[in-house]
Amino acid sequence: MTLPTVRLDPAAARWLAKHGDAVTLRASPRHGCCGGTAPLPVAELGAPGDPAGWPVHEIAGITVYLDPTLPVAGGMLTVQVEGFARWQRLFVEVPEASSP
Repeated sequence: MTLPTVRLDPAAARWLAKHGDAVTLRASPRHGCCGGTAPLPVAELGAPGDPAGWPVHEIAGITVYLDPTLPVAGGMLTVQVEGFARWQRLFVEVPEASSP
């Protein structure tokens, strides 16, 4: 499986530069109402607890740790930031064509 390409939105790169210069993109299980589960990519500030075996990319001066189990084979992930002032948070956008 080919890992996805990661893009940092310029606003997210600026936010990350102010908050630690590292982000982890990992798979997070989401449960459906009828019993299904889908692993969706999420962005978390900082490095993973045990980064051994995680591919690392340097993008715009930000260290990006990429979960090797992310299900977006060969697709594109865009890290963005949303919110206002101190209530901002990171999120990952997955284009429709890259969905599992």
